[in-house]
Parts: sequence; C-alpha cells; structure tokens
Amino acid sequence: MRTLSRHARVHCAVIAGVLSVAACNSPSSPCPPRPIGSWSADGEPEIYAGDDLFVYINGGAEIYHEYGFEKVTVQRYRRGDDQISVEIYTMSRDAFGIYTFARSGSGRPVNLARGATAADYYLHLWSGNELSAITAETEFDDVGEQVLEIAGAVAACLPPGGAEPDLLRQLPSGDRVPGSEIYFRGQLGFVNSARPAATFFPGFVEGAVARYDQEILAVVLKWQDETAAEQAFREAPQKCTDSGGTIAETKGPDSVDLVTRTHQINARRTGNLITLRITKETS
Repeated sequence: MRTLSRHARVHCAVIAGVLSVAACNSPSSPCPPRPIGSWSADGEPEIYAGDDLFVYINGGAEIYHEYGFEKVTVQRYRRGDDQISVEIYTMSRDAFGIYTFARSGSGRPVNLARGATAADYYLHLWSGNELSAITAETEFDDVGEQVLEIAGAVAACLPPGGAEPDLLRQLPSGDRVPGSEIYFRGQLGFVNSARPAATFFPGFVEGAVARYDQEILAVVLKWQDETAAEQAFREAPQKCTDSGGTIAETKGPDSVDLVTRTHQINARRTGNLITLRITKETS
C-alpha cells in the first residue's frame, strides 16, 4: 500500500498531522454520515474549535481564522486498506471565501452543494457556512469515484444556503481563467493571492482577485467608505517608492501606474472601490 501525502490546505502548506494531545469530541449531528456506502467510519469524529486549529494544522491556521473559523469536524473512513478523510470547517460567515482559497486552481467543477471542485485525489465543496475537504489518504484504483461518492453524501447532509459576494461582479469577465476567483477579507488573503500589490493597499474590508490570460491578475478592493478608499489610494504611490518601486505614470487624481521590481500595477479608484490590473514586468 502506498500512502499519499495529505492535500495542501493553504496553497502549498501540507498538514503535518493530528497531535494526540488535542481534545476530541463527538459531533452533535450525524454529518458526515457513518457509514457511507462501502466505507466504514474509522474511529470517532474529532472536533477542533477556535485556537485548537493551530494544533490540528501545522502552519496555515491563521488564514482560516481570517475567514471566520469556528471549528472543524474530522471523520476518517476505511475500506480495507483504503482510507479517506472528511473535514467539515464551520465558519462564522458564508464559507464561499475560504472555499475559493482552499480549492485547487487546476481542479474541475462538480455539481454538488453550492459549489465543488475536484482535483486528483481530493475535493472541496461549499454550502452555507461550511467548507468540506474530502481527501484520499491512500492510493487505490477508483480513488476519484470514491472521493466523489463520499462528497455526495457529505453535500446531502450540509445545511443549504450561501451566495457569492456581490464584489465578484466587479471583476472583468473577459479572458478570466475559470475557477481562479478568490474572495478574501483580510491582509493574509490578499498577500497569498495578489502579493505584488498587497502591501500598497491596506485597510480594505473585502477584496477579490482572479487570473486572466497571459498571467494577468485583476483585483477589486472595497473600503468602508469613499474617504477611506481615497486615502489608501493617495498613500499607495509612496508605499511603492518606499519599497524600491517607481511611479510609471499618473493619469489623473484616480488613476496611477506603479512599477515594482517584478510587476506593473495599474490602480484606479471609483468611489469606495479600488481596482488593480497586475502584469509582470518584461523589461
């Protein structure tokens, strides 16, 4: 039997495992169900709430807290030597944001719950305030089929609801890479999805980013009000030059091109929104 490494929960970070000292509790509801088809529950479910997530995840727990983490329920399943784990992350708000962050950028969409993405031996799905990660932990012939079967059972027991944030509608639709959208609510999400511009525009209340053809990123950031957005926009050029960048061109009071060592950032402000177009420097 060949064991697979666990799927990256936060981009390329790998979960090191569960420490035995963590407190485990029985869930108050039968979700995920036990058993599922030919799969039997392997032990009791484990629950990690609040800061216990730092025990469960060896690196990367901070981003879950930024999205409003409350608890994660972990149930492992076994079919002979085959093993699959199910994690259900409960957030304090709609889980769409953490779903977009956790899912594979090269995965394929699956018609489950409010949204699902499958890739190789794992699958992420979102419904309401719940994000679920279904991961095969050993290698076997029908891994994709079995991950999908268990995901279907999990999707059926999750509470319904959830909606994509209105802010995503501000992203350009032409040439967008399908499934590349990431919605974030804090600086960690911004840094991990659009690093070249993240230090220049702090203080937003929500943001979204998507990839486009020719390695272009588009970002939209929303501030509490127009005054806060205007101040952030005015301060961005100085932040850029302080970091060693330059101002390529100022096209008016609400449009500027910033140049770093590696990227060019076109920034525009409209009301309490700032939109960015980030391209790689070729010179």
